[in-house]
Amino acid sequence: MLCAECGTLISMVGLSDDELKVDDDDGAFYGKQYWLEHQSKDLGFPNIFERARKDLLDRNLHWLRTLLKYKAPPSAVLELGCSHGSYVALLRQSGYDAVGIEMSPWVVDFAKTAFEIPVFVGPVESVDFGDRKFDVIALMDVLEHLPDPVGTMRFALDLLSPGGILLIQTPEFKEQMSYKTLLETNAPFLEQFKSNEHLYLFTKESVSKLFEQLGAQHIRFERPIFYQYDMFLVVSRESISITAEQTAAEKLETPSGRFVQALLSQNDEIGRLSEHIRVIDADREARLQQIHTLTKMIHDLQGVTKT
Repeated sequence: MLCAECGTLISMVGLSDDELKVDDDDGAFYGKQYWLEHQSKDLGFPNIFERARKDLLDRNLHWLRTLLKYKAPPSAVLELGCSHGSYVALLRQSGYDAVGIEMSPWVVDFAKTAFEIPVFVGPVESVDFGDRKFDVIALMDVLEHLPDPVGTMRFALDLLSPGGILLIQTPEFKEQMSYKTLLETNAPFLEQFKSNEHLYLFTKESVSKLFEQLGAQHIRFERPIFYQYDMFLVVSRESISITAEQTAAEKLETPSGRFVQALLSQNDEIGRLSEHIRVIDADREARLQQIHTLTKMIHDLQGVTKT
């Protein structure tokens, strides 16, 4: 349903508080099977074992590149919903003091074993961090799953150190979208209609209102890796500053950081190649459209001549 006040899409099904808990890892919705059978059989996505390998080379590098723009190592980072843990691992390789949180004890154990990283069993509100504060809290495809986004984001903002930021990827619902048009065009955004998982689908305006009411009025939107249906934003209660590229590069001049530099450079080359292919495809499509238009004009002229 569409909220008439803020424009957010809100699931009218959702999950109860009990269903959101992972007391039984074999039976809970966000337990072990969510990462195995549900991801592959129900959604057609790679399971957690495949994602642990594949995510490192695309989305994780994209997220890291953006993070380097705002906070350089050794900033303290907390990732909410870290899944298999590869992003936390990449951040630690880059020199960040990074930790993760997951709901499923099985996933937490998997991440600890696969990448030897520190991961807590969530939700974040139940973890005792003591006096510890974080320079960055990352939520990648998590905000839309939260049953109480206002409460959880207030809690997250209070965990930030002065000048700290939230780094968020979440689906972007656009105000001009209609369900009828989405169906007719088989739009990529249709994949986001998962009523028992995606409880809130925000627009850029409504997500801005969410954080403004929490006193975090400083927001910058970055280009998401999945631009067809996502938005990517940086949020803070204080002015957001950008780290000099040279400073970020220097922070990666460490033994483990050099491996990360190599991955980023390789990712740049792939990105340039992909953009070149995209331009060629667009040019080919434009030329094909011109041929269709000219062919139709010729047929129309031939019809007039015969008459």
